[in-house]
Amino acid sequence: MRPTVDELMKRAFDDAIRDPRSAEYKAGVRSILSLHLGGVARPFPYRLGTTEADAYLAGQDEGHRIWRTLEDHGEV
Repeated sequence: MRPTVDELMKRAFDDAIRDPRSAEYKAGVRSILSLHLGGVARPFPYRLGTTEADAYLAGQDEGHRIWRTLEDHGEV
């Protein structure tokens, strides 16, 4: 069974060893996982050049890495 976005977010961010991430970063990760799992494209919520936009885009990069890892391991 395919994991849900919430399950993947929990896996990614509920690790006590991991450094905390901002809400904007996590929103970026969620946007990519939502796109891959449900085809839901979210509008870009921040003005480019801001720290919020940078965090969101960095989160999107991680979302892509998470998805590639899931594909590599046959989880999706």
